[in-house]
Amino acid sequence: MGEIKESIIKELVMANKILYNENILFEAFGHISVRNPENPNEFYLSRSLAPMSVEYDDIFTYNLEGQCLTESDKKSYAERVIHSEIYKNNPEVNSICHNHAQALIPFTVLDIPYKPLSHYGAMFYDGVPVYDDYDVSDGMLIRNQDEGERVARTIANKRALFLRGHGVIVTGESLRKCVMNSIFMVIDAENQLKSLSFGQPKYLSYEEARTCDKKTWNMELAQERAWNFWCERVRSLSK
Repeated sequence: MGEIKESIIKELVMANKILYNENILFEAFGHISVRNPENPNEFYLSRSLAPMSVEYDDIFTYNLEGQCLTESDKKSYAERVIHSEIYKNNPEVNSICHNHAQALIPFTVLDIPYKPLSHYGAMFYDGVPVYDDYDVSDGMLIRNQDEGERVARTIANKRALFLRGHGVIVTGESLRKCVMNSIFMVIDAENQLKSLSFGQPKYLSYEEARTCDKKTWNMELAQERAWNFWCERVRSLSK
């Protein structure tokens, strides 16, 4: 196995553990993937497994049709078409997280738009659409290719998409950025829900949020600092 593949798979394992530890992939469901940096027509994703339990050998390779390329008798996630169709539709996306964070569910079912309230939500300055075009026969899960295509078209070039009554899809230009986006989205949502209980919040303007994202979260130093912090939190709890 090449060094690049080994390195990115190790980071993906850590990403699963970070997102579990930070209460994003907080239960047995949800998943995060990363595009193969050596082949944009492939991506890495764990087999069907609770995120906290994911280890190196659990990471499988998939193509952009959602077909597993790893020989194994282990099952794949039913909703892997979320990943394959978004990667197929948007070459700028290099990592995808699907989660059911509880602070985000209200925004999937209420006529209250998610808006950036602080730096933590700034990366979503362009808005977060809501998907509500389910194939009811699939139980409000995204597990057939046609529905995966609809999801990919709905999220388009946005960084996140709410799934009504289900959860959220968050994307990133890199694995570390996807982890950051996923964690910070929940922090900002929690602050927004608290603020709404007292009155009408004053949100960041489009330009304020766009600039905060560009000047803060798009900086490699900020991403590395956050990633190292979350990694250390995982390691400290495993001692």
